[in-house]
Amino acid sequence: MTLLQAYDLAKMRVDAKISQGEMAARLGVSQSQVSRYEQDPDNTPLGVVKNWVMYCGDIAMKQGLEYGAPYRNLAAQIQLMSDYAETAPAPLDEALFKSPPTAANFLREVRNLGRKPRVAICGRFDQGKSRLANTLMGGDALPASYQPATAIISLVRHISDRPSWIKEDVWIMRQGFQLNQADDEQHCNEHKVVAGSFDTLKMYGTHSVNPPADADQCFAALVYVDSPFLLGCDLLDLPGYGHSQDDHSKAELAQSLADILIYVSAAQGFMDQQDLQFANALLKNLPIIEGKDDALPVLRNVYFVATMARQDQAELEDIISKASSRAYKHLLEVLEARCVLIGRQICLTDFRARFFTYLVDDSNRRTAFEEDLVNLLGAVCPVQKRSSLNSSVVQLKNAAKTYCDGWMSNLSGAFKNRERAQASLELLERAEPLRRRRIGSKTDRIQQTIESNKSASSEYIKDDLSKLVTPDYVEACIRERYEDKKDGQQLAGSYIVGHIQNMLNSFLEDRSQELVTDIDDILADYQTEGTASDGIELSEISVQFNAKAVFLGALAATGTATGAMAAWAVATAASAEVGSAILLPGVASYLAGIGATAGGMLGSGGLIAALGGPLALFFGLAVGLGLIAYTLFGASWQSRLAKKICEALKEQNFLPTLTKCSEEYWDATSDSFQKCMAKTEAAYQENLSNLRNLVDATSQDKVDAMISEVEATRDFFAGIPWKLAS
Repeated sequence: MTLLQAYDLAKMRVDAKISQGEMAARLGVSQSQVSRYEQDPDNTPLGVVKNWVMYCGDIAMKQGLEYGAPYRNLAAQIQLMSDYAETAPAPLDEALFKSPPTAANFLREVRNLGRKPRVAICGRFDQGKSRLANTLMGGDALPASYQPATAIISLVRHISDRPSWIKEDVWIMRQGFQLNQADDEQHCNEHKVVAGSFDTLKMYGTHSVNPPADADQCFAALVYVDSPFLLGCDLLDLPGYGHSQDDHSKAELAQSLADILIYVSAAQGFMDQQDLQFANALLKNLPIIEGKDDALPVLRNVYFVATMARQDQAELEDIISKASSRAYKHLLEVLEARCVLIGRQICLTDFRARFFTYLVDDSNRRTAFEEDLVNLLGAVCPVQKRSSLNSSVVQLKNAAKTYCDGWMSNLSGAFKNRERAQASLELLERAEPLRRRRIGSKTDRIQQTIESNKSASSEYIKDDLSKLVTPDYVEACIRERYEDKKDGQQLAGSYIVGHIQNMLNSFLEDRSQELVTDIDDILADYQTEGTASDGIELSEISVQFNAKAVFLGALAATGTATGAMAAWAVATAASAEVGSAILLPGVASYLAGIGATAGGMLGSGGLIAALGGPLALFFGLAVGLGLIAYTLFGASWQSRLAKKICEALKEQNFLPTLTKCSEEYWDATSDSFQKCMAKTEAAYQENLSNLRNLVDATSQDKVDAMISEVEATRDFFAGIPWKLAS
């Protein structure tokens, strides 16, 4: 097949929605001549073909990918709910009721839970990430060039999602900006560096010779584009890996926010050792959307895309086949961990189905990818989002009803039994010193357990993992995994790094799970101490106090849910005890963010992502790149390679760095636990004050008034409009 025969000129024109007359005007020929070119492309002049391809590609870039507006009805329902919220009664007294349900918090949670999925386009620099993003959107909003252009994270959203208080198309944000708070007016204003047009994005968001003086402060950009593609998703355009450590850090901070991963690598050199190392870290953090029993294919939200795919079809098929086989073998441990979570196998055929080609100029090279993405964004994700939001709204409404019903009962009972309540409260207050000692003892024991786990992790690295960084062990791995010397040289180093880190992550996760029971035990003490003293039930007086809810709310509010705290949060969300916690500001969306929801696990790539991301990339690349230039010869190349890998890891302080990171992991766990315990204790003391306020209520009229306020709140939440039909 000749080069010209590889192009179906007629199909290319039709796919670009260009008429024969428009093509004739572009080429400066008659319409009949365009028709003859299409009938006989093999005899069409090469210059005409190049012009034809360029024109079709330009038009394709301006059109954007369309699949309707799959969230229009959902947005309408949320707006209806927002209108109804204008009728909400005055919020309950915060001093007495402590974090009561409010219309504002309810709406904030629904909007966060109902947000469109985020599509992250990742890969090394100069692989066509921004060009792919621009083509999907149909324009040139993002800076793109054959150099490391992108310097900051861009969260690209549809123009209709722009808050009323943002007037410009682009806001540039400084370090500390949280992408999850893109709709928070105060947070955005506090972190804004500059606002302007798309030219502002090019000025502040690219690697340039003469950047603005304050460019080094810039971390991210909020970008609003009128594109049909963005009606069903938000887009994360990330700095390319491999240009600078600063770009690595920005990309790694954002990758955990993605719901859908598009990994981009040029067809020439597709998915080499660097790409596989990046993919290894990205897959650990990617949410799982496929279930055990549903018909959704595995890895449905993962795309490996060969860009600049100008090779002939047979060569491209060979590139995809070899790359997917090599990647499957290299990523097998990560894939197997995913299999455990979904309860399904991921075979090579399944994995191969997630590999695609892409070429802007030729629809044949991008149709499969675009059709698959359209189905995911236009059909699969909206159905899942609606189902998830239906459950969340019902849970939020039920939690509000339970909260209010409990308060109405408690208020009535407290006044009717004032004398007994007074005696019970005095008994409870006298028991405070004993309670504090008991709580203090258990707190100390948990802190000791954390310190013990910290030491055990260091010992595990020293005694067990050190054995995996010996020439004999590494050589055995090489002989088992790599028959081809080139594959071994390119991939063995990063495999050893990833393998050891996976083992450490599993060790840390097991130790984290052990703390779940201890934390539950101390929170159970808080729970019972509020309603009993030395075994005597104080049922005459009680207020809404859910110790687990308070602790979980502290995690969501402080953002300190790392390590063991995340393990506890997931376990708590899966239990029936989470209760009123989902009414606390940020809790429901926080749980969804770590892959959990009230009532069960939604799916997450793992609880120990902190050790599986930046650390894996740094060491894997350093070892892999160091070995590319190393000459291997002779029959025992495996032995020579193993020694070289061990030497490289020793030079880079691999094991000491692992030890440092594991210590930081447990230090963060300890800090998180202390902060959350402090908030739980403060909430308990507020609970005692609330009990005293109830006991001291001076009249039935005052109690009746409080009951009426709670009843109005209950009725408001019961009446929130929400259609459960999908």
